[in-house]
Amino acid sequence: MSARRTTARAVLETLRGYGVDTVFGIPGTHSLEFYRPLRDLGIRAVTTRHEQGAAYGADGWSQISGLPGVVITTSGPGLLNSLSGAATAYAESRPMIILSPGRPVGHDFRDIGSLHETKNPSAAVDAIVGRSRRVTSGAEAVTMVHDAFRDFAHSRPRPVHIEIPLDVLEAELDYTDRQVAPRRLGAPQPAPLEDVRRAAEVLRGAATPVILAGGGSLAAGQRLLELAELLEAPVITTTNGKGAIPERHRLSLGADLRLSTAHEFLRAADALLVIGSKVGEAELWGGDITPAGPIVRVDIMRDQMLCNLDPDIELPGHSAAVVPQLIEALGPLEPRPPRDLTDVFARLDDEGRRTAPDLAALNETIMSVVPEDTIVGGDSSQVTYLGSTTFFRARHPRSLLYMGTYATLGYGLPASIGAKLAAPDRPVLCLVGDGALMFSIQELMTAVELGLDLPVICVDNGGYGEIRQNMTDRDIDPLAVDLRQPDWPALAEAFGAVGFTATQETLAETVAEALAVRGPSLVHLRI
Repeated sequence: MSARRTTARAVLETLRGYGVDTVFGIPGTHSLEFYRPLRDLGIRAVTTRHEQGAAYGADGWSQISGLPGVVITTSGPGLLNSLSGAATAYAESRPMIILSPGRPVGHDFRDIGSLHETKNPSAAVDAIVGRSRRVTSGAEAVTMVHDAFRDFAHSRPRPVHIEIPLDVLEAELDYTDRQVAPRRLGAPQPAPLEDVRRAAEVLRGAATPVILAGGGSLAAGQRLLELAELLEAPVITTTNGKGAIPERHRLSLGADLRLSTAHEFLRAADALLVIGSKVGEAELWGGDITPAGPIVRVDIMRDQMLCNLDPDIELPGHSAAVVPQLIEALGPLEPRPPRDLTDVFARLDDEGRRTAPDLAALNETIMSVVPEDTIVGGDSSQVTYLGSTTFFRARHPRSLLYMGTYATLGYGLPASIGAKLAAPDRPVLCLVGDGALMFSIQELMTAVELGLDLPVICVDNGGYGEIRQNMTDRDIDPLAVDLRQPDWPALAEAFGAVGFTATQETLAETVAEALAVRGPSLVHLRI
């Protein structure tokens, strides 16, 4: 095939230079030039069965690869179909680049009945993502890709949409290797030294400090655990920060920020260090965690440090730089006596089990047979937010694919596909409810086509279980929440996967069988 040097090629060469080797989407009449150079550049095109799945898949791939997920859509409906995934990335602060063609230059707002005609797609997307722009030249499109990577490195990562007019997209572009080569992104931003010294003094003097780690803490890597051990400070995380330190470590209190036991423990702290979290309502479930002592907040964005929990000391900067600053400012400390967390561990587990005993039990059963480095794809399903967030003890960060703030249905399966593509040697398991799975069951065909070893466990409570309970709690006769179920194993077989039926008694054995299957499988468990 001809290797034309078009704007489309220049944009994709730029992405490839930064390490992106996988894109998600569905080819369309207007997006063909995006696809022309992919093989030549060594970029894999993943064709999902819906653009929503493409965006969720890109998000899962991004979390495991550490690179922004890239979605290529066609104009009009293809772009708009991807927006739930874009909104997820925005709400969860994850990097994503969406590329779409647009009307030719000069055809903006012309109501003439052209194919995929949309009044103002860039404005529609801009209302949802971090930034959306309709470019006017190939050079501007390339610059936007560079700018996106810079922003992802030095600001709160949020999705970027680039709309390229069709005539610009397909036009020959005179560009040099230097113009599309990756640019230096620079070192992570440290916090002001005087503020770091003040924070270190507060933390050094605290007898019962606690660390609350959000998704923004993950860039600190092993230094976060070093800081926790230095301070003898227990670490509790948000769901996006889950696994910031290994969850079987003696100082890990897991991702149980929703539980009242966690709220009580945090309120008793004589210093609270919050790293990279907006401390959102969707994490707290209405709880109050205002501690007895001062609050120190680390965040790459100052407006986030002033959100929901007022800090006494602000440390604006990137956690990868600020956490080492704190360790250095604390200096050598006398070893502190180990904190006895036995009681709080027990109370957290007990509260989690009392909230949803059946979901706790099935999560523990499943996790007892999966390898330690497994990635679990979750969803806005009760089995995830009442079970996996607590009873899947993550050894590594980003091992639970979830979106606690946007809380969308249909995320788990395509996100698991993206994760498996990013980490083919790690086990990936998709564990979701029947209502969530029905939102994206078509992506099982994508997994079959790709030949992915991917067990999907469908926990069937007969429909939308939480909403059914919400109605009952408000004295509403449950309506529109009890869903007719397909023959799930037969449906899986029809897609070309392997289908299993499990009971509570046979669950461990059946999951072990599914893990041994070559290619995708589906385990149906009715509860």
